[in-house]
Amino acid sequence: MNNLRPIFYAATPYIFFIILIYSFASLGFWQLDRAKEKDALQEAYITGENHINIKDRTDMATYTRIQAFGAFDKDRQIIIDNIIRGGQLGQMIITPFEINKNLPLLLVNRGWIKKENDFPNIKIDSSIINIKGRSGSLPKVGIRDGEAFNEITTWPNIGIYPSIEEIQDQLERETLPYILLLDPDEKNGFTRNWEPRVSTSATNYGYSVQWFLMCFGVIIFLIIKLKRTLLNKNN
Repeated sequence: MNNLRPIFYAATPYIFFIILIYSFASLGFWQLDRAKEKDALQEAYITGENHINIKDRTDMATYTRIQAFGAFDKDRQIIIDNIIRGGQLGQMIITPFEINKNLPLLLVNRGWIKKENDFPNIKIDSSIINIKGRSGSLPKVGIRDGEAFNEITTWPNIGIYPSIEEIQDQLERETLPYILLLDPDEKNGFTRNWEPRVSTSATNYGYSVQWFLMCFGVIIFLIIKLKRTLLNKNN
C-alpha cells in the first residue's frame, strides 16, 4: 500500500486538471443549451402559424397558437396570489375551460390584475364560446413557503404558485398538462403580456465562450505540465 502513495500523489494534480476540464466543458455546453432554449422560445413566440384546435391533445410545444371551443367554469376559479408585474403586487386569474365533459379541463390564464383585495371581481359567464391563445405553463417560483392551497377549499380559491397537479386536486378533475394563455385581443381577460420573460441568448453564448476559454486554458496548462514531467524523467 505504501508503494502506491507516491503514484497517487504524483497523479493527483492530473486528476484535478481532468476534473476541471470536464467541469468547464460541461458548463460551456450547458450555457449553449440554455441559449438554444431561449432562441427556441423567442422563435415560437413570434411565429405566425394559425391557431390549432387542441381538442384533447396532450402534447403541445410552448407558445404554440391554440384555440378551443367550450365554456368557462365560472364557479371554480383559481387566483394565484403574489404575482409581481411592473413593481406592483397582483394576482393571476386561472379559469377552467370545459371542452367536453369526457375530456380533461383546459386551464386558461386570463391575465394579471392588480391586487386591491383578496377577492377581485373576476366574474365571467359560462356561454359556449371559442377562445384563442398560446400554450404555456403556470407561473413558477424558485422556493415556495408552505402549501399552495389552504386545507379548506373555497371558490374562487386563492393559491400560492400552485402546480397543475395541485389545481387538479382542488378541482377533483383531470386537466390538460399545459394551459392556454389568453390572447390580448380576446374578451374576458385582464392585463396580458405573454412575451418570454428571459434574458437574451447572447448572455448565455458569452458565458459559454468564457467557460470554453477556461477549459482550453487548463488543457494548455496540463500539456505544459506533462511535458515538464517527461523532460525531468529523461534528465
